[in-house]
Amino acid sequence: MKSLVTGASGFIGGHLVHALVASGDQVRILVRPSSDLRHVASLDVDRCVGDLTDPQSLRTAVAGMDRVFHCAAVVSDWGDQTVFRAVNVTGTRFLLDAAFSVGVKKFVHISTTDVYGYPGHMVTEDAPYRYRGWPYGATKIDAEKLAWEYAGRGLPLTVIRPATVYGPRAVIVTEIVKLLKQGEMVFVGRKDIDAGLCHVDNLIAALLLVGRPETGLGRAYNLVDGLNVTWEEFTNRLAAILDLAPARRRIPRRLAYLAGWTLESWGRVLKRSSRPLLTRMSVELLGTHQNFSNDRARRDLGWEPVVGFDEAMKRMQPWIQSLETFPPPKTTRR
Repeated sequence: MKSLVTGASGFIGGHLVHALVASGDQVRILVRPSSDLRHVASLDVDRCVGDLTDPQSLRTAVAGMDRVFHCAAVVSDWGDQTVFRAVNVTGTRFLLDAAFSVGVKKFVHISTTDVYGYPGHMVTEDAPYRYRGWPYGATKIDAEKLAWEYAGRGLPLTVIRPATVYGPRAVIVTEIVKLLKQGEMVFVGRKDIDAGLCHVDNLIAALLLVGRPETGLGRAYNLVDGLNVTWEEFTNRLAAILDLAPARRRIPRRLAYLAGWTLESWGRVLKRSSRPLLTRMSVELLGTHQNFSNDRARRDLGWEPVVGFDEAMKRMQPWIQSLETFPPPKTTRR
C-alpha cells in the first residue's frame, strides 16, 4: 500500500510512519521546510514539502496514494484561534478535497475525545459534540464535521478519537517531568480522576487495522486503554523513575477552573501570546474523568490494548531519564 501521513514530525504521526515502513508500506510524508524530522531521518520515505494551508501542495502529496492518515493538527490548550482554524479546519478541508479528488481507498482522520467536551462520565462514540469555548476542541469538532460531510459524498472514512496518548516523545510526559523537576506539579480535584491513558503503540495498532480499505468504514472509534490509571498514579510513577519525591499538592477543581478562566481573560485583555499558568482546558484534562468506552473498537476491529501500564513505563524509562531540556508547551503542530 502507498500511504500518505500528515504530521509525521509530531508524536503520533512519527510513530505511525515507523510502523507503516515496518509493515512494508511505501510511505510519503507531508513536511514543512521547518519540520524536525530527526526521528524519521533513517527511514526510507518520500518527503513531500508542503503545508495543510497550501492546497496545491496537498494535491501533489495525495497523488498516487492509496490511503491517507491525517495526524497533523495544532494541539494546545492556548493560542491564536485563527491559527487553530487555519490548520485544523481549513487545512483538513483542503486535504479531504485533495484525497476525494484522486479517489483514495481510505482516509483515516485522527480526531480526539475532546470533541465530547469533557463530560466526566463514560461515553460511547454516539455521544454528541460539545463546544466548550476553547479553540482546540472547537476546531477538532469542526474538522470532524467536515470529514463526515466528505464521507457522505463517498470518501471511505474512518475517524479515530484517542484520549490521553502517552509514550516516548509525548508532550504530556515532558511537561509533567518538567513540573516534577521544578517542584511545581499540582493535582486538580479528587484523587481518583481517571487519566484516560492510551499508549501510543496501542493507538498505532488500531490505526494499522482501520487503514485497511474494508475495515471500519463510516465509523468512529474511541481509543483508550481502559486501565483506570489516575493522574496521581501516572505522575508519581514518573517521579519514581526519576528518583524524585512524589507530587502531593492538590487544589479543588472549581477553584482551579475559576483561576484558569481569570488568567485566560487577563491574557486576552492584555493581548498576551504566552500561555497562562493555568487554562480551563488543562483543568478539565486533569480534573475530569477521562473514561471513554472502547467497546466498539474491541468488537469491530478485534483491537486489544496489548501494552499495559507497567510495560509502557518500563519502555519509556530510558527516554524519560534522558530528558534534560523540554519543548515549549505552547501551540504545537503534531
